[in-house]
Amino acid sequence: MAEKAVATGDMSALGRLNAAQTGKLVEFGAGLQQAAIEALATTLDKKLEITDTISSSMSAAEAAGQYSGMFVTIDAELRLEDGSTVPALMVIGEDEAATLLNLDAGGDDDYKAKLEEAVQTAVTDLSDFLTLSVSVNSGAQLQFSVSAVELRNLVMTPLDLAGTLGAEVLSLQLPLAVESGTPINVGYIMPLDSLGRVLASVDSSEQAPATSAAPSAPVVSAPSSAPMAAAPAPPVLTPLPMGQQEQRDAVVRPAQFTSFATQGEGAAMANIDLILDVQLRVTVELGRKLMSVRDILALGPGSVVELDKIAGEPVDVLVNDRLVAIGEVVVADDNFGVRIADIVNPAKRLSGH
Repeated sequence: MAEKAVATGDMSALGRLNAAQTGKLVEFGAGLQQAAIEALATTLDKKLEITDTISSSMSAAEAAGQYSGMFVTIDAELRLEDGSTVPALMVIGEDEAATLLNLDAGGDDDYKAKLEEAVQTAVTDLSDFLTLSVSVNSGAQLQFSVSAVELRNLVMTPLDLAGTLGAEVLSLQLPLAVESGTPINVGYIMPLDSLGRVLASVDSSEQAPATSAAPSAPVVSAPSSAPMAAAPAPPVLTPLPMGQQEQRDAVVRPAQFTSFATQGEGAAMANIDLILDVQLRVTVELGRKLMSVRDILALGPGSVVELDKIAGEPVDVLVNDRLVAIGEVVVADDNFGVRIADIVNPAKRLSGH
């Protein structure tokens, strides 16, 4: 079939899609394209922009004939909400891919493997981002993935698009300008008959075309004076925030607090009554010692650990790990105990020292 450019107003531009459906799909694709460019620019730390995208429906043979020479081919897949998949192929020239990923073309013996690995990593990261971006912005559960990346001589082994994508395809030419330089052409090819299913996955008001049309009885509806409800607007993708974000000045103002009158001692004691039955952990500490890991590992039965307190010195009494008193160790009915000698100053107690 002859090549024809996709336009929103062209009723037949995208196969069975009408003008409204074509417009929705174009709008979704534009948002997806913008999100992809911003994500890729952040990943590669380069300024990227796409000029005029060329979208054309054509035969698989015509699409394959656009590429001749050394190209990196990327087998991609889009999994839709219903579990079905849409195959796709991305194509980028060898030199262009090397320039984009900062590799020296033919620099060493394993250059081919390095280029394929770099492209695989970049496109896989991009696919993961697009999956998340579509889910967050439109709620559609689409999953982008990459199955294979290969540097190929398309003169020796031409593309067989008819066998993988079908007889008719949608071919997208994406001129990608790097650092405002000469645009790099990136090709994206997908089956033409899958566009309806993709649209149905991103717009709930659309229904995927049935694989076979079965006759149905006519439906008679009662006349109604109520106006027809307008179809919901197609989802618009907004790229997820990436990199350093713009800082907005916060409005700072003094905090306003309610003023409370000073309570008397009787009221304070009444409040304490509420917690008199709360149980606290009381610890009597004989002393402390800092030891290295080597010395700790050397401990065994019979080892003596010398503490920082001398014999007869008062021990510390702690409540919930806070020092509240000092005293001396005693024995009361065969149990160890402590006789309180002094209560720590309340101010020092609250400071935790």
